[in-house]
Amino acid sequence: MPRAAITALRRGLVAAWWMAVAGLIGLALWSHLATVYVVRGASMAPAIPLGSVVSATRVAPTEIVPGDVIVIGTDSGLVVTHRVTRALDRADGRFFELKGDANATPDPVLVPARAVVGRVETAVPILGYLVAMLSELSGLVAVLAVLGMILMAVWWLEDLEVGHSPVRGEVRTAHGHAP
Repeated sequence: MPRAAITALRRGLVAAWWMAVAGLIGLALWSHLATVYVVRGASMAPAIPLGSVVSATRVAPTEIVPGDVIVIGTDSGLVVTHRVTRALDRADGRFFELKGDANATPDPVLVPARAVVGRVETAVPILGYLVAMLSELSGLVAVLAVLGMILMAVWWLEDLEVGHSPVRGEVRTAHGHAP
């Protein structure tokens, strides 16, 4: 393989490695500094597809209007992301009628304002798969293993680039022979 091609490949792998590390650090910061949730259902497709990550910001119940997408927490611990179709002010408080964009009918139960976690400010498709993977030990190990393999490939390409053979320390000439 020509030296220029080895250099280009090595530089590309180094850039990919740094972008992956920076992306993982950014994802970790975002997921710890903001309230983020992984969308695990398709009820909000196509606006928020399955596997998206949504960021929810706490707002006063009076600021939530029909058309807003909100995240709610149910008594069973389930987290749901749906669009508000109606806001109702009743004697016992503010309630919301919700509906998933892909659902034919609204949810069967009105949601009290106390169940609202926040209004969705950001939705990033596909990123939820990575967040879900990194939340499991096996997923974290897999990502770290891939980063390690990229780093090892970079080191191997550096050896090829400077003319070292796979045997440590043995320098080769341009024709592949030891001097």
